Order: sequence, then structure tokens, then C-alpha cells
Amino acid sequence: MQYETGTMSEQGDTPADAPLPRARDMVAAFGTLTVLPLPRPHPGSEAFGRAALFFPLIGLLVGALLVGARWMAAGLPSWWAAVVVVGVWEGLTGAPLLRAFGLSGPGAFTVLGLIVVAKTACTAAAGARPAALLFAPLLARWALVVLATGVRDAAAPGRKFNPAITFREFALSSVFSFAAVFAVAEAFGMLIVVAVAALTLTLRLSVHRWVGGVSWRFLLACVEGIEMFVLAICALL
Repeated sequence: MQYETGTMSEQGDTPADAPLPRARDMVAAFGTLTVLPLPRPHPGSEAFGRAALFFPLIGLLVGALLVGARWMAAGLPSWWAAVVVVGVWEGLTGAPLLRAFGLSGPGAFTVLGLIVVAKTACTAAAGARPAALLFAPLLARWALVVLATGVRDAAAPGRKFNPAITFREFALSSVFSFAAVFAVAEAFGMLIVVAVAALTLTLRLSVHRWVGGVSWRFLLACVEGIEMFVLAICALL
């Protein structure tokens, strides 16, 4: 894994007068969560904490792109349309997971192939419902912020995963995510948010009880799982 190195202050506790996120932090969020060759701050750095505020926005933009891809593939059978959508999806957002696990060559193709098959099945089950494709990336990246807020580092349980991810990031990312969901689908959106929040809370409690904290690998794996969870919920409702 290659990350931009942070200063000593970026590895410690966040000061009370921590600077507000800037445009470069949104660029870093794109680099962290997509395949785009942009700066990627270390997951334990202050720069990463500022970028975390933009994670749900990245998810919303990815979702909008997926809705467009599904519209372009509207003339195809549902399974083939799902293959097109998931191909765009993982082509854009699958690289961070592979980087985090250090996968390349046959190993990367195997893992990515399993994810594509599982996500294609979920996408096909959800059908052409735009809300499913819009909400899955958005809420998965909101959940990432929630899971990273104030949580212990699995590699060193005596310290936080990232002290710079504070209540500010949790609150603002929640307001943005919920507003986006409720603006598109009110009652239906409420059900999705409650389901994802319940799963996220369960994951937080579980990692503290049995693992002792989170890692960047764990958080990215949760993103993939929650995306498929949202698609499955949308298919059932």
C-alpha cells in the first residue's frame, strides 16, 4: 500500500482548533475510495480524518454514475444490465480494497471475481430501481465514517484508529447522508437508513467485543458488505 505520509501532528490527537476540510480533502477522499490516481492520506492521519467528511459525497456521486450506467443498459436483460453496472461499480471503487489487502495478479482477480458475482446477483435482484443503486454506495460510505468514529485501532487497541475522525465528521456526514436519502425516498428511505444503522451498530459492538478495534481492511470489507446488504433490502421491499 502506498499512502502520502503525514506529519507527526497528523498521527496524534486532533487539536481543538483543527482546520476545516478543504477542497484538497475532497480530492483525497476521491483518491482514498476510488481508482483515481489522486493523493491517498494514511488512514491514521489527520488529513484522512478531514477527508472522511466527504466519504458519503463520494458514495452519492458513485451512485449517480451507477444509475446512469443502468439507464444506458436498460435495453439489456436484467442480468446483463447488472453485469454492466457492477463492472462500472467495481472498476471505479474496487481498487482500494485490493490495495488494502495487498492483492495483485491471480489473487486480485479471484477476490474481485467473487465480489462481482455476489454484487451482480444482488443488483439483478434489486432490478432497475434507481434508489438501490444510489443508496448502496452512499450509505456504505456513511457507515464507514460511523465505524471509524472514536473506535480503537485493531493493531494497537490502546489508541484510536484515527483521532481526527470525531463527532463533527460523524454528525455532518450523517446529516448529509440522511438528507440525500430522504430527499429521494421518504418512507422507503427511512426503512433503508434504519436497517443500515442497525447493521452498523452491530458491527461496531462486535469488533470491540471480539476483535478489539478496526483496521482499514475491515472498514473496506464492510463497505462491500453493506452495499450488498442495501441492494438485498431494496430487492425485498
